[in-house]
Amino acid sequence: MIKRSAFIVFLAFVVSWPAYAEDSVRPVYLPAGSVDAAALIGPPPALDSKAFNTQMAIVLWLQKTRTPSQVAFVETTLNTERFAPVLGASLFEVDGLELKLTIDDAIDQVRADYDALKAVYDLPRPFQVNDEVHPVGDARPVASYPSGHAIRAAVYARLLSAVFPKHEDALLDLSRRIAFGRVIAGVHYPVDVVAGRKLGHAYADVIVEQPAFKAAIERIRGTQPPTR
Repeated sequence: MIKRSAFIVFLAFVVSWPAYAEDSVRPVYLPAGSVDAAALIGPPPALDSKAFNTQMAIVLWLQKTRTPSQVAFVETTLNTERFAPVLGASLFEVDGLELKLTIDDAIDQVRADYDALKAVYDLPRPFQVNDEVHPVGDARPVASYPSGHAIRAAVYARLLSAVFPKHEDALLDLSRRIAFGRVIAGVHYPVDVVAGRKLGHAYADVIVEQPAFKAAIERIRGTQPPTR
């Protein structure tokens, strides 16, 4: 009951966010060029290569064995609120609106960086390559490698862990399940997820060390006056 109440309060903050954010000056959490993403993950396997065929075989096997509960899990939207039930009553201890603004700003900057990389590799999704793949959830025909969901899930978990360290294990576990759920959903190959998680943690390593993010944590915890 406490977790559900905390989640409802969190959603109330979300509703009021747009009006609050209009005049905000967004801080830089991920400086340009701070992560050499291409060098970190390298290219995906070539289409029709032995390695690629193995990736596709895994996707098809997981499709055959996935359960209704797994489908429901992968169909859940990935955003800050996805992690709210894990945090539970801890959400009452912080400025929820400042928390959402900070995490969303950081995620936007991360997305801008990896979108450019996805365009370089332009690997088609499993369901675009093989008609036997029947995707569920968010199945958009955009570049597959690396997995944006895997990247963002890792970043969400790491940044929230910086604010709520006692929930770190649960947050990281949820992020891992979200990431590999994309393979179960038939919208990514395992290699997409592995690369995405590696890149997501690299982004988070940079973000948590930025003065702007450290100052944001103080505002979230109420130890520094708001600046927005």
